[in-house]
Parts: sequence; C-alpha cells; structure tokens
Amino acid sequence: MNIAIVTLDCFNELDSLIAAGILGRMVPHGWSVRVCAPVPVVQSRSGTRLERQEELAWTASADAVLIGSGWRTRDWVEDDAIMNQLRLDPARQLIGAQ
Repeated sequence: MNIAIVTLDCFNELDSLIAAGILGRMVPHGWSVRVCAPVPVVQSRSGTRLERQEELAWTASADAVLIGSGWRTRDWVEDDAIMNQLRLDPARQLIGAQ
C-alpha cells in the first residue's frame, strides 16, 4: 500500500508527523508512507521544518491520501497551483483529511 500524507506550509505537526509515525510502522510489511508537499521544505505554524519526500503529483500513484490540516487550509483550497498538482481518484483511492 502506498500512502501519501499531504503536508503544506503552516501545517499542524500532529496531523502530519503522528500519521507518518503510526502508518510508518507498516513499512516492514511492504507499505510506503511518503510526506508530499508542493515545495521542498514546508514549515509548521510553530516553526518546525519538514522536508518533503515526494512532490504532490505522487498522490496520483498512492492507494491512500491523507490530507493534513493547518492554519492556512482555506488558502490552500483556493490556490490553483496547489490544487492542480493533486490527482485524486475516489473510485480507486482511500482519501481522508484531518
């Protein structure tokens, strides 16, 4: 199973990092858990910097996509540059948000 954790600037650490930690426990069983972001490094509201593992386009190949929240969630939804990079298919993928 390939899982994408979408993480954007001003992200909530609890959403992205705890999800990556818990789901990452399945890596020895063949799962792939990747933090996806539109830029090489994203920063949480409190200043935690996180390096992406994949670009947002990787979400197209994921079996599941988990979208983390943040202080700028509404800005992200209105940003065509970000939204156009997401390739989600609810008929084929599990899609969740926090």
